[in-house]
Amino acid sequence: MIWFPSLVMLLQQIEMGGNQYQELFMELLAAMQFILHRLQDPEIAFKLESGEDSDSIQRTLGALLEQVVCCSQLVDSRRNRKIEPIGIREELKEHMHAVLGNITEGMIPSAYFKAIIKLMGHADRDVRKNALGLLCETVNDNGTIKQRRGRKQLISNSKSSWHHLDESALESFEKMCSELVHLVDDSIVDSDISLKLAAISGLEVLANRFPSNYSTFSTCLTSIVRNINSDNLAVASGCLRTTGALINVLGPRALCELPHVMENVLRRSNDVSFDGKTNFSENSCSVVSNSKQSLLLSILVTLEAVIDKLGGFLNPYLGDIIKLMVLHPQYALGPNSKLKTKADSVRRLVTEKIPVRLALPPLLKIYPEAVSTGDSSLSISFEMLANLISTMDRSSVSNYHIKVFGLCLLALDLRRQHPVSIENIDTVEKNVINAMIVLTMKLTETMFKPLFFKSIEWTESDVEDRDMGSTNRAIAFYGLVNKLSENHRSLFVPYFKYLLEGCIRYLTDGEDVKNFNSMRKKKKAKLMEASIDRKEGNNTLSLEKWHLRALVISSLNKCFLYDTGSMKFLDSSNFQVLLKPIVSQLTVEPPASLEEHPEIPPVQEVDDILVSCIGQMAVTAGTDLLWKPLNHEVLMQTRSEKLRTRILGLRIVKLFVEKLKEEYLVLLAETIPFLGELLEDVELPVKSLAQEILKQMESMSGESLAQYL
Repeated sequence: MIWFPSLVMLLQQIEMGGNQYQELFMELLAAMQFILHRLQDPEIAFKLESGEDSDSIQRTLGALLEQVVCCSQLVDSRRNRKIEPIGIREELKEHMHAVLGNITEGMIPSAYFKAIIKLMGHADRDVRKNALGLLCETVNDNGTIKQRRGRKQLISNSKSSWHHLDESALESFEKMCSELVHLVDDSIVDSDISLKLAAISGLEVLANRFPSNYSTFSTCLTSIVRNINSDNLAVASGCLRTTGALINVLGPRALCELPHVMENVLRRSNDVSFDGKTNFSENSCSVVSNSKQSLLLSILVTLEAVIDKLGGFLNPYLGDIIKLMVLHPQYALGPNSKLKTKADSVRRLVTEKIPVRLALPPLLKIYPEAVSTGDSSLSISFEMLANLISTMDRSSVSNYHIKVFGLCLLALDLRRQHPVSIENIDTVEKNVINAMIVLTMKLTETMFKPLFFKSIEWTESDVEDRDMGSTNRAIAFYGLVNKLSENHRSLFVPYFKYLLEGCIRYLTDGEDVKNFNSMRKKKKAKLMEASIDRKEGNNTLSLEKWHLRALVISSLNKCFLYDTGSMKFLDSSNFQVLLKPIVSQLTVEPPASLEEHPEIPPVQEVDDILVSCIGQMAVTAGTDLLWKPLNHEVLMQTRSEKLRTRILGLRIVKLFVEKLKEEYLVLLAETIPFLGELLEDVELPVKSLAQEILKQMESMSGESLAQYL
C-alpha cells in the first residue's frame, strides 16, 4: 500500500503550510473526510486480518495517530475559536474523532503505546493533554472506539491483543507508565495542573483496565501516594482515586505503602473536617466547595479499596477510620447524596471485611463522642453495630453479647437523659433497637433470658424525676418489646408473663397492680370491678403516657396474635386481669397538643391498634366464656358521652362479628339492645356504623333482627 504513508504526509503539509485560519480549517476538514474514506479501504482490512506488512502498517497508523492528535490541538486552540467559519469546528472535531476511532481500532497495543509515548514527549502541552485524553478513552473502551454515525471501522484481530499483552506490548506499557509517573512527579508540570491531572487519570484508567502488571503498578503507587499531599485539591483528589485503583490491583502487595496511604488519607480528611463537638444539622453545615466535595469522595474511594484489600492489616488505624466515618458531618449528615451513598458503602464494608474482634472495640468506644456529635452520628454508629453483629459467628456472639447489649441499654436511656445534642430521639432509638434485635436473633434462650431480665430491672429501677424518668424508660423498653414480639413471634410470647404487671401498671397508672397481685392468688379469677371507672372528664393523658400506652397496647396486640402455642399466655386468669385495663383505653382522652408532635403516635393510629388488639384478644381467647365479659365491657363503652369512645366500641363489635363469624351468634341477645340504642344516636357516624353491623348480623343469622330492637 504505497499510498498509505501519504496520508501522514498530507497532514504534515497542511500543518506546516502556514495558511490563514479559515483556509486551514477547510483544508483539515477536507483532509479528514478523505482520510476517513481511505481508512475504510478493504485492502487495509485484509492486510490487518492476514498480518501481511503488519509492522509497516502499524508504524503508519501510529504516525497517523500522532498527526491527527497534533491537528486536533489546532482545532481546540483558544486563539482560533472566533475565526473559523460557523459550524466548521464541530464538524471537523466529529470527523477527527471518527478518524481516531478507525485508527485505534486497527492498532495493536504495542504500536498504540509507542505512539502515545511519543506524543507525551511533544513540546506542546496541549498535544500531550490530548494524547492522554485519547489514551483514557481508548483503554476504557478496551482498545476499540464505538462506531460513529453508522460508518464502517477497520476490522482487525487487534481487539483480542488488548486482553493479553505480549512481551513487546508489556515493554511499551511499562515505559508509558514510567512517563506518566514522571509527569506526576515533575515539579515543572506543577504550573500546568490540567496536564498533571491527565497523567494521574491515565494511571487510574490503566490500573483499572490492566490489573495484572503488578511490578509496574507498585512503582507507580509510591509516587501517587506521595502526591496525595499536593496543595492543589484536584490533584490530591485524583491521586486518592488512583491510589484506590492501584491498591485494588496490587492487593497485599501494596502493604508496604499502607502506613503512608493511611497517614496521607487521614491528614487530607482533617483538611475538610469540622469540630467534632458541635451538633451539626443540614442547615448549620458550611457549604463545602466542589473541590472539597470531590476530595471527600476520593477519600472514600481510597478507604474502600484499603478496607477491601487490606482489611486484616488495619488494626492500628481502625479507631481513626471509624471516627472519620461516624463523626465527620459530611459523611454522617449526607447533604450530598452521592457522598452519603459512598460513605454508607464504606461503613458497610468495615463491618463485613474487618474481623469482629478488631472492629468492635473502637466502634463501642466511639459512643460518647457520637452522643456529643448528634443524631446522625449516633444513628450511624448503631447501624454499623447492627451490621457487625449480623456477621458474628457463634463464638463472637458468646464473647461479646453482654457488652453489646449493655451499650444498647445505655443508649436507650437517652430518652430520659435528653442530652441537648440529640434532637430526634425516635430515629436514634429505632437504630439502637434494631441493633438489639439483630443481636437477640443470634442468642440462645440461655443467653437471652438474663439480658431480658436485666432490661426489665433497668426499666423499673429508681431514677431522678421518678414519674417522668420511669415513663421515658418504659417508652424505650416497650419500643424494644414491640420489635422483639414482631421478630421472635411465638417464641417471645412466654416472656409476657414477666411483663403482665408492668402492662397493667402503665395502662392504669398503677391503680390496679394491687388488684392484680391479689387476683393472681385466687384459684378462680373474677372480673375486676370499677377500680378503673374514673370520671371521663379527668381522663386526659400527658404526651409521654399516651405514647407509652400506645406501645403497651401494640405489644399486647402482637402477643395475642402470636399466642398460638400449647401453653397459652392468654389463659382465663390473664384474660380477666387484662380485660378492663385494655378496654378502659377507649375512654382515654388524647393530649391536647398531640398534633404538634408528629413523632408521637396520632389518635387514628392508636385507635386502629386498640381495635385490633381487642379483636385479637377475642380470637385468641377462643371461648364464649371469655367472649361474653369482653363483649359486655365493649358494649358498655358505646353508652359513653364521648363520640370517639362510642365509635371505637362499635368498630370493635364489628370486628368481633367479622372475626368470630357464626360463633358470635351466642352474643346477639346482649348486643341487639345496645344496637337499638345506637341506631337512634344523634351522631350520623354512630348511626351508620350501627346499621352496618346490624346488616352483617342479619346476613350471618339468616333472619331479620328488627323485631328484637
